[in-house]
Amino acid sequence: MGVTVTKSFGKLAGKIKESTLEPTMRKLSKFLVSSAVKKINGDIPPANSGLTQAVKQGNKTLRDNGQLMASIAPQNGTNWAAANTNLKYAKINQEGGTIQGKTKGLWLPAGARTRTLSRQYNAQSAGELISAMRNAGYSFYRIRNVFMAKKKKGEPFPLFVIKKSVTIPSRPFLYISDEDERYITSEIKKAIHNALEAK
Repeated sequence: MGVTVTKSFGKLAGKIKESTLEPTMRKLSKFLVSSAVKKINGDIPPANSGLTQAVKQGNKTLRDNGQLMASIAPQNGTNWAAANTNLKYAKINQEGGTIQGKTKGLWLPAGARTRTLSRQYNAQSAGELISAMRNAGYSFYRIRNVFMAKKKKGEPFPLFVIKKSVTIPSRPFLYISDEDERYITSEIKKAIHNALEAK
Protein backbone atom coordinates (compact mmCIF):
# COMPACT_ATOMS: atom_id res chain seq x y z
CA MET A 1 0.00 0.00 0.00
CA GLY A 2 2.91 2.35 0.68
CA VAL A 3 5.57 3.92 -1.55
CA THR A 4 9.33 3.31 -1.59
CA VAL A 5 12.21 4.87 -3.50
CA THR A 6 15.51 2.95 -3.52
CA LYS A 7 18.98 3.62 -4.89
CA SER A 8 21.36 0.65 -5.08
CA PHE A 9 25.12 0.83 -5.62
CA GLY A 10 26.13 -2.84 -5.89
CA LYS A 11 28.23 -2.51 -9.09
CA LEU A 12 29.74 0.85 -8.22
CA ALA A 13 30.68 -0.32 -4.75
CA GLY A 14 31.97 -3.74 -5.84
CA LYS A 15 35.65 -2.94 -5.36
CA ILE A 16 35.46 -2.29 -1.63
CA LYS A 17 34.07 -4.01 1.41
CA GLU A 18 30.32 -3.36 1.44
CA SER A 19 30.12 -2.40 5.13
CA THR A 20 32.48 0.53 4.41
CA LEU A 21 29.63 2.35 2.66
CA GLU A 22 27.03 1.82 5.36
CA PRO A 23 27.52 5.25 7.03
CA THR A 24 27.13 6.92 3.62
CA MET A 25 23.96 4.87 2.94
CA ARG A 26 22.50 6.06 6.23
CA LYS A 27 23.28 9.65 5.22
CA LEU A 28 21.74 9.15 1.77
CA SER A 29 18.59 7.54 3.18
CA LYS A 30 18.06 10.62 5.34
CA PHE A 31 18.73 12.76 2.27
CA LEU A 32 16.00 10.92 0.33
CA VAL A 33 13.56 11.66 3.16
CA SER A 34 14.47 15.37 3.19
CA SER A 35 14.21 15.47 -0.61
CA ALA A 36 10.66 14.04 -0.48
CA VAL A 37 9.66 16.57 2.20
CA LYS A 38 11.14 19.38 0.09
CA LYS A 39 9.14 18.21 -2.94
CA ILE A 40 5.91 18.16 -0.90
CA ASN A 41 6.63 21.63 0.50
CA GLY A 42 7.09 22.84 -3.07
CA ASP A 43 3.39 22.27 -3.86
CA ILE A 44 3.28 19.42 -6.35
CA PRO A 45 0.83 20.15 -9.19
CA PRO A 46 -1.97 19.89 -10.14
CA ALA A 47 -3.75 22.23 -7.73
CA ASN A 48 -6.39 20.87 -5.36
CA SER A 49 -10.01 20.94 -6.49
CA GLY A 50 -12.21 23.76 -5.23
CA LEU A 51 -13.97 21.39 -2.80
CA THR A 52 -10.66 20.14 -1.38
CA GLN A 53 -9.42 23.71 -0.95
CA ALA A 54 -12.64 24.60 0.90
CA VAL A 55 -12.35 21.59 3.21
CA LYS A 56 -8.65 22.12 3.91
CA GLN A 57 -9.07 25.91 4.03
CA GLY A 58 -5.99 26.24 1.86
CA ASN A 59 -4.60 25.27 -1.53
CA LYS A 60 -1.43 23.39 -0.57
CA THR A 61 -1.30 19.96 -2.20
CA LEU A 62 -0.40 16.80 -0.24
CA ARG A 63 -0.56 18.78 2.99
CA ASP A 64 -3.32 18.76 5.54
CA ASN A 65 -2.29 17.54 8.99
CA GLY A 66 1.38 16.76 8.25
CA GLN A 67 0.82 13.00 8.44
CA LEU A 68 2.27 12.19 5.02
CA MET A 69 5.54 14.08 5.54
CA ALA A 70 5.94 12.69 9.07
CA SER A 71 5.44 9.13 7.80
CA ILE A 72 8.39 9.16 5.36
CA ALA A 73 11.23 7.20 6.94
CA PRO A 74 14.81 6.32 5.95
CA GLN A 75 15.95 2.75 5.30
CA ASN A 76 19.31 1.44 4.19
CA GLY A 77 21.54 -1.56 3.71
CA THR A 78 25.26 -1.90 3.17
CA ASN A 79 25.10 -0.74 -0.47
CA TRP A 80 21.63 0.78 -0.90
CA ALA A 81 19.66 3.73 0.42
CA ALA A 82 15.88 4.15 0.51
CA ALA A 83 13.01 6.20 1.88
CA ASN A 84 9.46 4.96 2.24
CA THR A 85 6.02 5.55 3.70
CA ASN A 86 3.43 2.94 4.62
CA LEU A 87 0.46 5.31 4.80
CA LYS A 88 -2.59 3.76 3.13
CA TYR A 89 -3.27 6.78 0.94
CA ALA A 90 0.36 7.42 -0.07
CA LYS A 91 0.30 5.22 -3.18
CA ILE A 92 -2.83 6.81 -4.69
CA ASN A 93 -1.28 10.26 -4.18
CA GLN A 94 2.02 9.15 -5.73
CA GLU A 95 0.58 7.31 -8.74
CA GLY A 96 -2.94 8.71 -9.09
CA GLY A 97 -6.02 6.62 -9.81
CA THR A 98 -9.74 6.24 -9.24
CA ILE A 99 -11.28 5.30 -5.90
CA GLN A 100 -14.61 3.51 -6.26
CA GLY A 101 -17.27 3.93 -3.60
CA LYS A 102 -18.83 0.92 -1.93
CA THR A 103 -22.59 0.33 -1.77
CA LYS A 104 -23.37 3.70 -0.17
CA GLY A 105 -20.79 5.64 -2.20
CA LEU A 106 -17.98 7.91 -1.08
CA TRP A 107 -19.00 10.49 1.52
CA LEU A 108 -16.83 13.55 1.01
CA PRO A 109 -16.85 16.57 3.35
CA ALA A 110 -18.89 19.31 1.71
CA GLY A 111 -16.80 22.11 3.14
CA ALA A 112 -14.73 23.44 6.01
CA ARG A 113 -17.71 23.27 8.38
CA THR A 114 -17.75 19.46 8.09
CA ARG A 115 -14.08 19.35 9.05
CA THR A 116 -14.71 21.63 12.05
CA LEU A 117 -17.59 19.44 13.24
CA SER A 118 -15.53 16.26 12.80
CA ARG A 119 -12.87 17.73 15.07
CA GLN A 120 -15.45 19.03 17.55
CA TYR A 121 -17.06 15.59 17.91
CA ASN A 122 -13.80 13.66 17.44
CA ALA A 123 -15.39 11.74 14.56
CA GLN A 124 -13.16 9.61 12.33
CA SER A 125 -15.82 8.72 9.74
CA ALA A 126 -19.03 10.06 8.22
CA GLY A 127 -21.08 7.59 10.27
CA GLU A 128 -19.45 8.65 13.55
CA LEU A 129 -20.04 12.32 12.78
CA ILE A 130 -23.70 11.84 11.85
CA SER A 131 -24.31 9.77 15.00
CA ALA A 132 -22.65 12.39 17.24
CA MET A 133 -24.52 15.23 15.59
CA ARG A 134 -27.84 13.38 15.87
CA ASN A 135 -27.23 12.99 19.61
CA ALA A 136 -26.55 16.75 19.74
CA GLY A 137 -29.95 17.55 18.21
CA TYR A 138 -29.22 17.78 14.50
CA SER A 139 -31.58 16.39 11.88
CA PHE A 140 -30.60 15.30 8.37
CA TYR A 141 -32.02 14.98 4.90
CA ARG A 142 -30.70 14.37 1.42
CA ILE A 143 -31.03 16.40 -1.78
CA ARG A 144 -29.82 14.14 -4.60
CA ASN A 145 -26.12 13.58 -3.85
CA VAL A 146 -25.84 16.17 -1.06
CA PHE A 147 -26.40 15.12 2.57
CA MET A 148 -27.75 18.10 4.50
CA ALA A 149 -27.72 18.84 8.24
CA LYS A 150 -29.88 21.19 10.30
CA LYS A 151 -30.04 22.10 13.95
CA LYS A 152 -33.29 23.32 15.51
CA LYS A 153 -33.82 27.00 14.65
CA GLY A 154 -30.68 26.88 12.51
CA GLU A 155 -30.13 27.14 8.79
CA PRO A 156 -29.59 23.87 6.89
CA PHE A 157 -26.12 23.33 5.45
CA PRO A 158 -24.40 20.70 3.26
CA LEU A 159 -22.50 18.17 5.34
CA PHE A 160 -21.37 15.59 2.78
CA VAL A 161 -21.27 15.23 -0.99
CA ILE A 162 -21.88 11.62 -2.02
CA LYS A 163 -20.08 10.35 -5.12
CA LYS A 164 -19.76 6.97 -6.85
CA SER A 165 -16.05 7.50 -7.46
CA VAL A 166 -13.27 10.06 -7.17
CA THR A 167 -10.25 10.40 -9.45
CA ILE A 168 -7.05 11.41 -7.69
CA PRO A 169 -4.36 12.96 -9.92
CA SER A 170 -0.78 11.75 -9.72
CA ARG A 171 1.38 13.94 -7.48
CA PRO A 172 4.73 12.12 -7.21
CA PHE A 173 6.69 13.06 -4.11
CA LEU A 174 8.96 10.03 -3.56
CA TYR A 175 11.38 9.79 -6.49
CA ILE A 176 14.97 10.66 -7.35
CA SER A 177 15.23 13.86 -9.39
CA ASP A 178 18.22 14.80 -11.58
CA GLU A 179 19.41 17.11 -8.80
CA ASP A 180 19.08 14.30 -6.25
CA GLU A 181 21.00 11.95 -8.56
CA ARG A 182 23.91 14.37 -8.86
CA TYR A 183 24.21 14.76 -5.09
CA ILE A 184 23.90 11.00 -4.44
CA THR A 185 26.48 10.09 -7.08
CA SER A 186 28.87 12.70 -5.71
CA GLU A 187 28.55 11.35 -2.16
CA ILE A 188 29.06 7.75 -3.28
CA LYS A 189 32.12 8.57 -5.39
CA LYS A 190 33.56 10.50 -2.46
CA ALA A 191 32.95 7.57 -0.08
CA ILE A 192 34.49 5.04 -2.48
CA HIS A 193 37.49 7.27 -3.13
CA ASN A 194 38.09 7.66 0.62
CA ALA A 195 37.72 3.91 1.17
CA LEU A 196 40.17 3.03 -1.60
CA GLU A 197 42.68 5.61 -0.37
CA ALA A 198 42.48 4.16 3.14
CA LYS A 199 43.48 0.69 1.89
